[in-house]
Amino acid sequence: MKKVFIFSAFLLSLFGQAQTPLQPLAATKQQPTISFQKVKFKNYAGDSILYELASIKVPENRLALPTDTIQIKILRLKAKSPTPLTPIIFLAGGPGQSGINYIKEDYFQKLIFPLQQQHDIILLDQRGSGSSRPSLLYKTPIIDSKDIFVSPQRMIEFADRIAQVGADTLKRRSIDIRGYTTLQNADDINDLSKALGYSKINLLAISYGTHLALTVAKKYPNILDKMVLIGTSGFNHMHHLPSTYDKQLQQIAALAAQDPAVKNEVPDMIAFLKRVLTKLEKDPVRLQIKEAKTNQLWEVRVGKFGLQMILRLDAGDSYGFIYFPALLYGIEKGDYEQLQEYIQKRFNQFTSGYGSGIGVMRLASGATKARYNQIIQEGKTALLGNAMNTPDLFGQNFWGKIDLGDDFRAPFTSNTRTLFVSGTMDSNSPAANVEEIKKGFTQATHVLVEYAGHEDMLPNENVQQVIKSFYQGASITRTFIPAPKPEFEPVTKR
Repeated sequence: MKKVFIFSAFLLSLFGQAQTPLQPLAATKQQPTISFQKVKFKNYAGDSILYELASIKVPENRLALPTDTIQIKILRLKAKSPTPLTPIIFLAGGPGQSGINYIKEDYFQKLIFPLQQQHDIILLDQRGSGSSRPSLLYKTPIIDSKDIFVSPQRMIEFADRIAQVGADTLKRRSIDIRGYTTLQNADDINDLSKALGYSKINLLAISYGTHLALTVAKKYPNILDKMVLIGTSGFNHMHHLPSTYDKQLQQIAALAAQDPAVKNEVPDMIAFLKRVLTKLEKDPVRLQIKEAKTNQLWEVRVGKFGLQMILRLDAGDSYGFIYFPALLYGIEKGDYEQLQEYIQKRFNQFTSGYGSGIGVMRLASGATKARYNQIIQEGKTALLGNAMNTPDLFGQNFWGKIDLGDDFRAPFTSNTRTLFVSGTMDSNSPAANVEEIKKGFTQATHVLVEYAGHEDMLPNENVQQVIKSFYQGASITRTFIPAPKPEFEPVTKR
């Protein structure tokens, strides 16, 4: 399966992800408030590129003064032009992704290096993420995880054990977890722009980064010039509607029914899915899974919930859902090889030995009571149940009073010129989110990318061209970007 850079938000926020920091070569002072370190590396074309690394100090919890300070790591690419335009700050997703590590990706370089001609480019590791300090990663003990794919209850119990260890560990490390919210993340962006001497900034954001960007737009509208938001999640969208995934599966099934590679064996993917879910609910399958750390074999049971979780995690991107018909066909015929591959990958992610407190940021954004009730009701009949919100919405709260409240989640109006980009097959951040949000925007354009999932948009060359034109001040008239249909993995008959 295709390797992608953007890590599942659910996995990242709960179980953490190792970071590989970029190493500075030498230090040189650039201005009184920030000391930059110059770094060279080879770009995708083999050219030597110079950029700068620095840290700024910000309060850990601005609502509990006096408070400790924390460090936010930033990377700057200075504009080539002697008269640069408004700088661009990139906000990565997760929460928990390293924005700085995006510099290593060829497709990202192809976007930002042309933009660097006229703009300073700022990448940052948001509070608690990547190389910013303190890290919210913590080690977890060995926890029996052989049945986490059997039922939601087993997954919730497993996640609760990890969360309890995390809350206790971070408290012992004197980390005030109440400061790790999207509101204080937005305060960091304001402080960063001041420290760099910018009177105005542009934002380029993806996934959770769009949630943060909207918070900046609501709280600090006067510092913004333009925003590009890719795969948008609004203030009340951190927890997903099960009906969104029903619609996504229907779209996938419709495409599969037209694909010669699978249409004869799987003419109706939804019917296959219902039969397979019933089969696993009645009789969970036992699979031999190799633990990555020790190479030890574990017998892991997989029931209805396990398949729902697997499908939820890969439904939002073409690199994942193109395997669904073959997966379901195999399970129905008693061939579990592909299911075993899925489960082994997720089992090793869930049991990596690390957790992360960064998930608190998502939990703090929360949901209104109406949204929560809608999620619960839809989950009773949805094909994937509430797997897309498990364990997030259903675990115990070991973190204290963190919810930001409905004032945070309330809609707002904005005059900031904004480009929204959505994929027609992005179930993580569906286009419907944007249609809801942009009612309050006076200068908004919404571009749809055909067949694009959550992680397909930013690497798309046509999307990148639209982004470049937008920052140059052009009027965006192309609001639909066509793309080839996804090609499904053929069904293997054994």
